[in-house]
Amino acid sequence: MTGIDGYIRRGPRLGTVGEVAERWDLLGRLRRAAQIGPAFLDTIGGGVEISRRAKTLAGCAYTDERRVVLNAALLAPGREADRDSTFLHECAHLIADLATGRRCRHGAKWREVMALLGEPAEVRHDLPYLSRAAHAVVTWVCAHCGAEHHFVRKPKRRASDCYCRSCGPARGRLSVRRY
Repeated sequence: MTGIDGYIRRGPRLGTVGEVAERWDLLGRLRRAAQIGPAFLDTIGGGVEISRRAKTLAGCAYTDERRVVLNAALLAPGREADRDSTFLHECAHLIADLATGRRCRHGAKWREVMALLGEPAEVRHDLPYLSRAAHAVVTWVCAHCGAEHHFVRKPKRRASDCYCRSCGPARGRLSVRRY
């Protein structure tokens, strides 16, 4: 995120991808992607940072900057498996993007790198502590089906002006859940 003075705000730095992978005993798995070539070396030299602002995002890879950003909640004790999985997921993005010279998203090259790393090619992690429900400031509930719609930021619209997409405007009136 760019600040007022034009500089890029960044979170606390954990070190390079290689240093972090070694510290978390993931370097051996990461080295499986060395056969891809220069993209692997560029990734190993990239940085790893922590985001204290992220609420529902587990991690993000910034290919142009050779940088991986992880949610601070992943560093809590007992969440090592989630942390490692997210870290390798984001490293796979860097390796795949650098190898192809374009953003691969969750396409074939990214899936190939994930297979090399020994990780399932899952697009989303199911982490309850990073869910919208866990961080909701407002929850709207459908009067007909009971579906919950969680908002991490306060919506600009009123619940009474909206309706549940599944139930439609006639039956799907929404109301604010009070905690």
